Amino acid sequence: MGAVKQAVWRASRPARRVVSHLRWRARRAGTAVVDRLRRGDRTVIATPGGMRFGNWAYLWLAAHQRTSAGQPTLVLEVPGMAPWIEQFPALAALTIRKDDLRFHDRRQWRGGAALQRFGVDFTRGELQRFVREALAPGIPSKEPASVVINIRRGDYYAYAGFRGVYGMDIEGYVRAALAAVDPPATILVVSDDPEWCRENLDGMLRAEAADVAYAERDPVGNFLAIASARTLIGMNSTFSYWGGYAADAIREDARIVMPRFHARLESGWDAYQLDPRWTALEGFDGRDSPGAGTPDAGPDVLDRV
Repeated sequence: MGAVKQAVWRASRPARRVVSHLRWRARRAGTAVVDRLRRGDRTVIATPGGMRFGNWAYLWLAAHQRTSAGQPTLVLEVPGMAPWIEQFPALAALTIRKDDLRFHDRRQWRGGAALQRFGVDFTRGELQRFVREALAPGIPSKEPASVVINIRRGDYYAYAGFRGVYGMDIEGYVRAALAAVDPPATILVVSDDPEWCRENLDGMLRAEAADVAYAERDPVGNFLAIASARTLIGMNSTFSYWGGYAADAIREDARIVMPRFHARLESGWDAYQLDPRWTALEGFDGRDSPGAGTPDAGPDVLDRV
């Protein structure tokens, strides 16, 4: 996007926000009237657009919590969920197809980040029970690499708006994270952009371990690799956080390292998804750089993983 287009985008942002908010209010007014008639014995969590497994898992966790407490709750299925339900069959009991909705099913329209706060929206016990019942049976038991590193690239760095929200000093963070764990004999790199990792991290990694491997791009397979890690170095991504939750619930000796930084949001930059027992590294987010602040991101950027 050129300088002129960026300027126009910024100048029109307040008006676009007003229009978007008015449209949302009109839609909610209509659904609110209908929702008053919904008095069924189960609740369906509407799945917001733009989500992937890392965010869906928090919705399934909420459904599992409430159902376990005697309040039947389901997550509305959306495209992309099928491979995850196939790998973790227990999720099927927490998911409902649109065609199976009943008129009287209660609806929850607000999900996403509102369900992701560790210690607020869920306890460690509730989280680990969900992992052990719904996810662990689908995670193969095998001896992992000494250290598994999950590098999130993808749309975080493909678009200027996303980069302005989620971008961080990956090289500096990985170097500090490796210094925070025991020297590894083997390293497995799991990433949605393994080519970038080879070009930018390989020299650093081979200075730490003689055996460095790169997993092929495969979302489900990649999650299984990080979820079975004994030592996991993750990124500012809910995909990484769920790898940490799973590894922590499965292995008593799991060591999890994450950046404290999650995203440059008006509500704050720190990751409220982190387990306080994990090692959270400060910095690597440009917070102290001149002009650092919440960027002018494009539409829907804050709904990303």
